[in-house]
Amino acid sequence: MSMQAVHPDELFNGYVGAHVAYAFQQIGLFSVLTPNIRRKPHDIAARTGLDLPRLQALLKAGHELGYIASHADGSVSVSEMGEILRGQLGYFTWAVGGYGDLLRSMGRLTTGKETWKPLRNEGMVALGADMNHRSFMEHILFDVLDHLSCHRIADFGCGNGGRLISFCQRYPHIKGVGIDISTDAITLARENVKQHGLEDRLEMICTNVLETIQTDRYKELLAGVDLVSSFMMLHDLYNIPSVWPRLFDHLREAFPGVKHFLFADTVRMPPTEERSTLPIFAVGYELLHSYMDVCLPTKAEYDAAFVRAGLTIEMCADFGTPYTYLYLLRV
Repeated sequence: MSMQAVHPDELFNGYVGAHVAYAFQQIGLFSVLTPNIRRKPHDIAARTGLDLPRLQALLKAGHELGYIASHADGSVSVSEMGEILRGQLGYFTWAVGGYGDLLRSMGRLTTGKETWKPLRNEGMVALGADMNHRSFMEHILFDVLDHLSCHRIADFGCGNGGRLISFCQRYPHIKGVGIDISTDAITLARENVKQHGLEDRLEMICTNVLETIQTDRYKELLAGVDLVSSFMMLHDLYNIPSVWPRLFDHLREAFPGVKHFLFADTVRMPPTEERSTLPIFAVGYELLHSYMDVCLPTKAEYDAAFVRAGLTIEMCADFGTPYTYLYLLRV
């Protein structure tokens, strides 16, 4: 198989369009233009406090790109393609908001003389991940958890806490602890928990996951956990030679009551000759991780690692994003 090359005009318009999409998210456009609702630009500006001429320019660009429909009375609405974009805004929040500075700096970063870390907006990475979770991952998780008996969840790389909050909303008996190394993400998570009135059921900790599972510092807090989850983070641990071979032993020791692991991750793309299309997200995800010196494992490598660790793969399902899989592993 061979893939069709991306023409430069499509590449350029796509670059502009990605920033238009992120701008829609920043101004909350899709909260005002809800499905089947038409509004005039001056009404949108009044509701959102935006500058009318600039809003009109943004809406015109959205119209040219096919996401905004214009009507004879001067009103606008979201087009059919715009409704698809509404459900995928998390990708643009992640890429433009979270990694925009890094992507724009790839040329000079290629010299190897600068670090990428200050260029990542971890809050926007966490927000984009949560938006995607709610758009097209949450229902897959619920299909699994509806048939799984658990009472206390520990979520590594919890981001802004959105997953744990959605779990608590659906399952009134569940409590949980979220763990993330990012101060920005945990700040968002704590605010999120407070806004949802879940302080008595969820605790958010800003720490390195290795500190959590390799020391006794959080032993009491983690003792009652029966389900450990991690989403889009396992590849980071995979790239630490001193950690990966014994990771699951450490998890068993840190969580003596754990019955299942619920892991999801995006794996390395198959070779070009095995693909006919280039899906959303995959090339950017792989490119950025290469610049962060993170090697993405293949699905086969994950499968083998789980079996080698003595875990039973009870389920493996496609998880919304291309080349992303959700695993339920029995301890």
